[in-house]
Amino acid sequence: MKLVFPILIAILISLSSFAQDQIIKKDGQKISGKITEIGLSEIKYYHQDNLQGPLYSISKELVQMIIYENGKKEIFNANDDLKNRDNYPGQLTKAIKLNFFSPLIGYSEFSFEKQVSVGQSYELSLGIIGLGKNNLLDYNYASSINETQKNQFGVFVSGGYKFSKLPDFLFGRTRFTHIMQGAYLKPVIYLGSYSENRIAYKASSQYAIEKQQVNFGALHLEFGKQWVFGNKVLIDGYWGLGYGFDNKLESNSYTNSKATAAYNYANTRLGNSPGLSFSFGVKLGMLIR
Repeated sequence: MKLVFPILIAILISLSSFAQDQIIKKDGQKISGKITEIGLSEIKYYHQDNLQGPLYSISKELVQMIIYENGKKEIFNANDDLKNRDNYPGQLTKAIKLNFFSPLIGYSEFSFEKQVSVGQSYELSLGIIGLGKNNLLDYNYASSINETQKNQFGVFVSGGYKFSKLPDFLFGRTRFTHIMQGAYLKPVIYLGSYSENRIAYKASSQYAIEKQQVNFGALHLEFGKQWVFGNKVLIDGYWGLGYGFDNKLESNSYTNSKATAAYNYANTRLGNSPGLSFSFGVKLGMLIR
């Protein structure tokens, strides 16, 4: 009889443990307790040893499945969760942006992005060359360095399609994610035309400030990452590499030869045209309906 009471206690404890929810991790470890919440990125639960104690959480990426106390099973796949558009309720999927540093280097660029599906969006941009700082052109004359303004003016347009990784998280893996957030790859094409001054040297050590018309284009593959804050504001940083072409003439030259490198505002070409081209920037944006 003395052994009956301890045996009954052990049985009751065993049954109590069996009746609790069980979290099965991908490494095979089991956690017993009471699940209180299953969120987009984490599962919250009370541990079996203290069901009135502290609330614990575990990343859904670490969990293979849950076995509820009634025997029902739920299997998890973190990637499938992030691919499911239903997991981003109420999030805005359009944005307008401004290239933050572009006015400092002679132009202003405005962009519009629309999310098509999870991991895919398109972006269109308009650049106004001359809406910004009037760049300076240096030249050497009469044994001194002189300056004149470029007085650049023109426009360019661009269009690209973003292929993003699954939306990542703003703070670790347990706080916040957004359908427009994450690293991306974007094929993009640039086309533009502008005029600006150039220094053309003439015979007898004379020079002239001439206006030239430049037409340019570029095909880039841009790599970037976009962060979204509070479903209102975003930051988009990117850099790109590809091929560019233009008819820009060399400045500070005695001949009307093509420039061996050209800064075309939207892109910078290296070497002879067509040649290697790159781009970079930081865009600040606002999400809209």
